[in-house]
Amino acid sequence: MSRNENEETLGDAINRLLKAYGLEEGYYAAAVVTHWEKLMGPAVSRRTQSIKIQKGVLIVKIESAALRQELSYSKDKIMTQINRELGVRIIKSVELR
Repeated sequence: MSRNENEETLGDAINRLLKAYGLEEGYYAAAVVTHWEKLMGPAVSRRTQSIKIQKGVLIVKIESAALRQELSYSKDKIMTQINRELGVRIIKSVELR
């Protein structure tokens, strides 16, 4: 079945609506929280205090200074994994606090 030029996929329509209403970051922040343990593992998940996205920056509060230091070496990998999992390049950098 071919698509008419006026048709779009449901995923595209949802993404367009999220962007139009300014809900994109909130939606994807919730998705990151949902997938965080799967992506980072239970040890990191247990020590994560909060996760939020502000203007493309993933801000993660980690309670352990040693773990925060260890994760700081993997910021690019974290960013890539999350963007791949979400299917969109919403995260442009990672900040660990």
